[in-house]
Amino acid sequence: MNDTRNEIIRLGNELIRSIGYNAFSYADISKILGIKNAAIHYYFPSKSDLGVEIIQRNISAFKELIESWKKLDYRQQFYNYVHMHDSFIGNHWVCIVGALSPSYDTLPENMQKKLQELVNIILKWLTDLLETGLKAEIFSFNETPRIRAYMIHSALLSSLQMNKVLRNDIYKTIQEGLLNI
Repeated sequence: MNDTRNEIIRLGNELIRSIGYNAFSYADISKILGIKNAAIHYYFPSKSDLGVEIIQRNISAFKELIESWKKLDYRQQFYNYVHMHDSFIGNHWVCIVGALSPSYDTLPENMQKKLQELVNIILKWLTDLLETGLKAEIFSFNETPRIRAYMIHSALLSSLQMNKVLRNDIYKTIQEGLLNI
């Protein structure tokens, strides 16, 4: 795949995670990469085309991760999920869902649908993991697996956002609490 296209996607992903989708433009990307706006439009005619591709890359990356975790026991898979975004802390980034969800209503429809797809994939996988782990008596909690998945996913999302604002260890604290199921 073209290096320029990949660099545009990489940088767009970083900008969404750091400053948000609505806060950057193609001019920001072209300035950083030292290319013309027309080069970006060549690969992504609209900003939403870039946004959809970024979300799709996140979907693919998540699917690759969970596929690589299949051979692990339930507790290790859960641990890996809870620690999936550890590398973001140093950059003060949030996950793609946490970055795009607050501006969901302002996103183009194609991005909204792709974001819904990503969230549904994550929640289905997490719900299935929790349900299977609960039946195997690996996990212990009182809620339904789906409600517990909502709680876990929401806690991780918000802890990344709060960590970005407060620049403290709230993300690590939430992780520790979540691992005690």
